[in-house]
Amino acid sequence: MMRFFVFFFLLLHSVALSMDVEEIISNHPSVLELQHRLEALKKKEIYVSKLPDPVLSLSITDIQLFYRPFGRSLEPMQAIQFTIFQMYIPDKKRKIKSDTVRFRYSAEYYRLLSKVLDLKYQLYSQFYRLWEVKEKLRLIKQYRKISQDIISLTNTLYSVGKVSQAEVFDAQFFYSQLRQREIILEGMEKEIKSRLGYFSDRLPEIKIVEPFRPEPPDTFVERAEKQSPYIIAIGKEIKEQNSRLLLAREEYTPDFGLSGTYAYRQGFNDYISLGISFNLPFWSKSRIDSKILQQVYLKKSLKEKYRDRLKKIRSQINSSYYRLLSSYSSYSLLKDVVKTQAEAVYESLVSEYQVGEKNIFDLLKSLNQILAVKEKIIEETAVFNINLKNIQRLTGELK
Repeated sequence: MMRFFVFFFLLLHSVALSMDVEEIISNHPSVLELQHRLEALKKKEIYVSKLPDPVLSLSITDIQLFYRPFGRSLEPMQAIQFTIFQMYIPDKKRKIKSDTVRFRYSAEYYRLLSKVLDLKYQLYSQFYRLWEVKEKLRLIKQYRKISQDIISLTNTLYSVGKVSQAEVFDAQFFYSQLRQREIILEGMEKEIKSRLGYFSDRLPEIKIVEPFRPEPPDTFVERAEKQSPYIIAIGKEIKEQNSRLLLAREEYTPDFGLSGTYAYRQGFNDYISLGISFNLPFWSKSRIDSKILQQVYLKKSLKEKYRDRLKKIRSQINSSYYRLLSSYSSYSLLKDVVKTQAEAVYESLVSEYQVGEKNIFDLLKSLNQILAVKEKIIEETAVFNINLKNIQRLTGELK
């Protein structure tokens, strides 16, 4: 059973993952809660595998109530008795109880891994959203500086009568729009940082992956069916339920106890008595039958839960995969084609504006198009990374 703790320790300290992220997740209260529960189950397995403690009792028999109640020479039957009683649970039943706890431990362990994956995914998702906002802020600040230069240029041209006052207003309006978007993004940045505070007060070090063409979805589904802790946890629950069913059937086998008594009689012969006791489950056969049927239906319920989880994981992987593929295709088109076209249009408009063939409105419209394309590239990069992490979460490969 220690191999689970060793594996979990290695998982949380893998060199492939940023130590900041690992440290944040390993110290999260919900993870520590499950770790303590595992420790409790580990101790419980030891407890149920042992026999109950023997019971030692001391008694005085045949006490006279009114005349010399503690006199030991009045009657031959008066005695001080020492009795020890040991309840014996058959080895097979104790083994099944121990196995039940062990399977429960395994199920809780994989639930712990699932919780770790969920927390990592939430952390990554919020970080990528924060990265998206910061990149957009950086981009808008660059264009705000460009818009300030345009305002200065239009003011100069207006002073010499080469442009109309409307063009000056257009330049100023473009700057105001940028500033408004900047304010909104700054608010979003604070909001995301507050959500990240659920994990830690300091931001982790996480790299952004440039979108790439993903593998076919079937490969992700196959890996998830074999190694996803969300699925394995239910498989362990089914094994636990099998053990509970065996334990319910063992209720037909009675437990029994052994007892021994030593009686001390002052002035008379001491004596020893031996005894055996056992429960009679025949009187509660209908109760045991009902318990067995209960465990059978619970097992059937878990099997349906397992099938449902498999279908859900497949659906989630396929959904994230197509979003992943869409983000990659959109990113490639925007970066390799649309961005180049928008920049070429802007350069052409600048040349035409310099000779008076275009006005400032056309120039600002082109700048807006370039800005929109660059923002969309940032958005698709963030969406790609989030969905990639979601697929890795579902397959159990999130590092």
